[in-house]
Amino acid sequence: MPRKKAVSSTDAAGVPIPVSSRSTRAATRQINTAPASTAKPVSQPAKPVSKPKSSKKRVRDDDEADVVPSKIAKLNKDDDTSDNKADNDSEAKKMVTVVKRGAAPVDPTSGLIFTHQVYSNAESVWDAMLNQTEVGSNKNKFYVIQLLHPIGNDAQCSLYTRWGRVGENGASQIKGPWPSASAIGEFKKQFRSKSGVAWPQRFGMVAAKGKYTWLERVFEDEDKKAESSGSNSKEDEPVPESKLLPELQAFCNLIFSSKLIDAHLSSMNYDANKLPLGKLAKSTILNGFAALKKLAEVVEYPDGDMAKSLGGFQTACETLTSEYYSIIPHVFGRTRPTVIRDQDLLKRELNLVDALGDMEIAHKLINSTINVDDDGKPLNPLDAHFRSLGLNSMDPVARDSSEFNALTRYISDTHGQTHHFRSAVLHAFRVERGAETSAWLAKGYDKLPAGDRMLLWHGSRTTNFAGILKQGLRIAPPEAPVTGYMFGKGVYFADMMSKSAGYCYASLSNKIGVLLLCEVAVKPFLEMNNANYNADEDCKKSETLATKGVGMVQPTNWQDAGMALDHKELEGVYMPKGEASQVNPPGAFLMYNEYIVYDPSQIRLRYLLMVKMD
Repeated sequence: MPRKKAVSSTDAAGVPIPVSSRSTRAATRQINTAPASTAKPVSQPAKPVSKPKSSKKRVRDDDEADVVPSKIAKLNKDDDTSDNKADNDSEAKKMVTVVKRGAAPVDPTSGLIFTHQVYSNAESVWDAMLNQTEVGSNKNKFYVIQLLHPIGNDAQCSLYTRWGRVGENGASQIKGPWPSASAIGEFKKQFRSKSGVAWPQRFGMVAAKGKYTWLERVFEDEDKKAESSGSNSKEDEPVPESKLLPELQAFCNLIFSSKLIDAHLSSMNYDANKLPLGKLAKSTILNGFAALKKLAEVVEYPDGDMAKSLGGFQTACETLTSEYYSIIPHVFGRTRPTVIRDQDLLKRELNLVDALGDMEIAHKLINSTINVDDDGKPLNPLDAHFRSLGLNSMDPVARDSSEFNALTRYISDTHGQTHHFRSAVLHAFRVERGAETSAWLAKGYDKLPAGDRMLLWHGSRTTNFAGILKQGLRIAPPEAPVTGYMFGKGVYFADMMSKSAGYCYASLSNKIGVLLLCEVAVKPFLEMNNANYNADEDCKKSETLATKGVGMVQPTNWQDAGMALDHKELEGVYMPKGEASQVNPPGAFLMYNEYIVYDPSQIRLRYLLMVKMD
């Protein structure tokens, strides 16, 4: 049988495209690159760092962060030297070469990435990213502090700082050099001046008014990672052909696309330059949730104690929004940052922070996957990425099978009339996660009576699926506010495809959405007509497995999924049969049903579908 052709590693269209079987590894990773002419060759000896010229007209550096760029340029005119030229572009360069040596990368706009590295010793890595947002005064700025020394010579260190409005390159300055011990003292003094706390107390800090928040970042040792990956230094090393089926190649191209991850983050105004994926600490995500939790209390209770303690509803919203944006950097250009003061805006930010966790996993898998097999032989990057998901199985469903036809019927029959888009199944897969199977069997859900388990839809951004497949569907952490979730913190499912499709944001992923069909232990469930943020507690009290938000349009006929899909393991699991009907139960306000479970062990991924949505 002739070998199937490989799919392009850059294609995310979901349809296999034949390409050449050979490609090359890039010598350096690019995330936002400055013009090549500014890069100094590696072999060039380190240039001594010169002290900046002084000027009586000079104002405090970070005070300029929110000044109109043309005015900043005038203020800094006397401070420009070859190593200390203030960069005041109103927009950051689209691409910046990042070269990382040791524990942290040199700031990519410094002009020193090929000659210097960040100083580190037993005490710390001397690198800090600070952020400050005050929506009332339209401040949204960052401050970078680094100790830099020439490569291979850490006896003398210079203090490098850069500041500006979030989303812009801003201005920079270099002071020194000094002996390393003295330079550390200068770093600590600068950090305390900007943050209001001592360097050793930065973990868990709460920024005082008018001060910056420290953003914790995680850095791995690139040299060790390169050694473990089995890679060599040859730039044009051929990459073997993918051994994955074309359908799986298309899926991996979609969920491991850095370009699509950037598009989704940009759509939510997240600044990945200031806090890049791969450097995002778990504590930052939890702190983001915690900030939104306080905001949620003010939005829910505008006359409550929290709002009153902060000067009333409007002032409280501005104060807490500023705190949140200081933790999770957002780009607003020169416009005033949006104040989070209602449930819709709150939900949007919850979705962002929630998605950051899954996108972080995808980014780490993209950049840390070991591209060799168990025998040390090189792997195609797509094969290595897929392997890193740790799935028991993910097998394409044949397009000419009755199983595929049944899946497409489930899609067409549960496309609500209020959802105006066309859908077409590109690929369908049977999926199994071993951890889910073990947890499911341990709880005895396989012994539930027929009909108590249902085959239901779940949609999410394509960029979240590496995290979902790696770790499963998860419940929001305790730090997240319950008010952002209509029926409490749980995993939400639907019996209508188009309802779940709304969470795919397919327009940001080449009009391709990814949908899951999960076997879910849902009965007995507790029916609710109105939002209840504490539905999880009510479920426990009533000894039910799930909440059902009752919709006005519902499937009225059900069938055994095992028989309909010719899938023996799904016998006793129910799925809708035929189109939904306008039922209008008394008191219902939702358009369509929702099913919410509060324990991930009640979920088994069964199918994954790539669907064209336009």
